[in-house]
Amino acid sequence: MTIKTLELSLGSIVEYQTGWYRDPTTGQYYYYDGENKKWYILAAGVLQPLAIAEQSAPKTVSVKAGDNLKISISYKYTGPAITGAEQYFSIGSKDIFGYHPKVEGVVSRNLPVCGTATLFTAERTLVIPADVGEDWQHIECKVWHGTPDAPETGLRYINALTIVGIEANITVFTIVDYVKV
Repeated sequence: MTIKTLELSLGSIVEYQTGWYRDPTTGQYYYYDGENKKWYILAAGVLQPLAIAEQSAPKTVSVKAGDNLKISISYKYTGPAITGAEQYFSIGSKDIFGYHPKVEGVVSRNLPVCGTATLFTAERTLVIPADVGEDWQHIECKVWHGTPDAPETGLRYINALTIVGIEANITVFTIVDYVKV
């Protein structure tokens, strides 16, 4: 059994100022609320919140069925004591309808009163199941305090995983030698 590790810093998201931003690829405009650290999209004349920040993964880890993938996160917290802050970890697929978690794990913790930004870390090991799909390439992690309906902060890495061993694959085929015998 192999353990693969991927570290994810939820505090590494670029600090944007409140205002409108334009996606250079799509031309779509987004609004960022710097106080609450939330992104919004204008849809039907109403600002709709975007769920989780998404970015290309800084590295790709190859995994196969039966492997363990350890995901580590970090974040900074300032505020009152919270009982039952939830730290969520998942791997999944993504299509035009959004992200679909396939394997999930949650770690709960109590956060103390923090007058200044205090660094917290967490990790969770997820087992890659036998029925893993080739499209399970993405990782999503988030933190929320109290209930799943509470405001959450998170990050989704796109193409963080390469699923291997699902289909037979022969590579680097070579005739090594040939001699008269």
